Amino acid sequence: KNFVSYFLINWDIVHHARRKGYFYVGRGSGANSIVAYLLRITDVDPMELDLYFERFINLYRVNPPDFDIDFSWKDRDDMTDYIFKRFPNTSLLATYSTFQFRAVIRELGKVFGLPKHEIDHLAQGRLNRQRTNDQVVQAVLKYSQYIQGFPSHLSIHAGGILITEKPIEAYTATFMPPKGFPTTQFDMVVAEDVGIYKFDILSQRGLSKIQDTIAVIRKNQPEKAASVDIHDIPRFKEDESVKDLLRNGKAIGCFYVESPAMRMLLKKLKVDNYLGLVAASSIIRPGVAKSGMMREYILRYRYPERRKQANPILMSIMPETFGVMVYQEDVIRVAHHYAGLTLGEADVLRRGMSGKYRSREEFQKVKERFFTNCKSKGYPDSESAEVWRQIESFAGYAFAKGHSASYAVESYQSLFLKAHFPLEYMVSVINNFGGFYRTEFYVHEARMAGAEICPPCVNHGDHHTTIKGKRIYLGFMHLRSLEDKTAIKILEERDRGGAFLDFDDFIDRVAIGIEQVSWLSRRDAFRFTGKPKR
Repeated sequence: KNFVSYFLINWDIVHHARRKGYFYVGRGSGANSIVAYLLRITDVDPMELDLYFERFINLYRVNPPDFDIDFSWKDRDDMTDYIFKRFPNTSLLATYSTFQFRAVIRELGKVFGLPKHEIDHLAQGRLNRQRTNDQVVQAVLKYSQYIQGFPSHLSIHAGGILITEKPIEAYTATFMPPKGFPTTQFDMVVAEDVGIYKFDILSQRGLSKIQDTIAVIRKNQPEKAASVDIHDIPRFKEDESVKDLLRNGKAIGCFYVESPAMRMLLKKLKVDNYLGLVAASSIIRPGVAKSGMMREYILRYRYPERRKQANPILMSIMPETFGVMVYQEDVIRVAHHYAGLTLGEADVLRRGMSGKYRSREEFQKVKERFFTNCKSKGYPDSESAEVWRQIESFAGYAFAKGHSASYAVESYQSLFLKAHFPLEYMVSVINNFGGFYRTEFYVHEARMAGAEICPPCVNHGDHHTTIKGKRIYLGFMHLRSLEDKTAIKILEERDRGGAFLDFDDFIDRVAIGIEQVSWLSRRDAFRFTGKPKR
């Protein structure tokens, strides 16, 4: 299908990342491809997990396949820079920001000359009783219905990059947003229709937590650093400490499994293996929960006798998930094995559920064939209607199994680090500001793991949070009232002239205002002098 260049460009990108020592995760439906696995674009073996290749490419799919590649938030800008230098015809992808109700009311209110307080009332849906019949107000409300949903302005796609054979101007005009890269004037739907390949270069903080932890271990426990091979996933899967964290939901700070709902689910399921974690991260999605199948899965997982209530055909198709549809692939599986659709038709059904294709002819045809085939196989109408209801209620929100599996690998890496190097891992979580909770929760988690939490110190602290043995020194970045330039001055002077001898030595060497000195002393940043704050 002429996708070789698409694969090779992705390979070039991840190969550069490996050369630079950057961490990345290839995820999405691309994980269903063995070629992507062999090229190390993805880390999930599709044979091991029985992933359906048709979820990635099939005969019915005219648009190109899709790889989502996550990099650390610190590395993504460098990766974007590399792509623009390496491939001459490159641009960022735009998205359309559309007019929503409030924005339309505000714009039209100004056009029709309404005073600001009345526009505010209208936008909040509170009509002034004296003016409900006012022609101007009625005109604003009338025309807002026509404009709602229309494009308002162009924005930048979260991670989409287009690489084309001809210069990008052969397809569209471009504009230059503050990001400093040429950007298209159409969105991903138009790009697909034109036949341009989209590359998703995304960023997340989970990867930088892992990367930073390894650096912190090298500094704080150099004798143990050599024993950490962060890519030894088979070892992590069998690690008893990791299993204990999973079973008991002790996953605060760990990528993708730290939210209260996820930790509660892990405790309910007593998950302690890779496949269980992959299933749990899909079950928590709104579609599975909405269809009532999340509760059913938990009951069948915990109480084996409950599994007897499952539809025997669905049970034979999905024994791993006890006859419950958990992944997008399960829609393909059920449509193929239960309703006798071809794998290509089954994927049309799966895509149709996402909402983008619901009105398309081919989806309607496949839906009709689903029911026709069910009838010819002799299934009761009520049964096939119930199976259809389950497909319909969750397919648009469910994850591809490969996507969940890719994220589960990263979860295992962060769980391993938390299990064996809890203090170093928590320092990295605090420094990356990424996670479900506020910073103070992670500081408290470190304290519970045995750390001594020390406020920032002008002699021992740094801009970021640092660790020495079991002492964690909070970074200057956490002092709300300390100016960044002051913090940098302190660190530069300490690097140049060595540690400060006493308070007078500090004042002589650092150009600093009285207010900033006052803030530092209140935070006990001069405790090395042995004098109390007052």
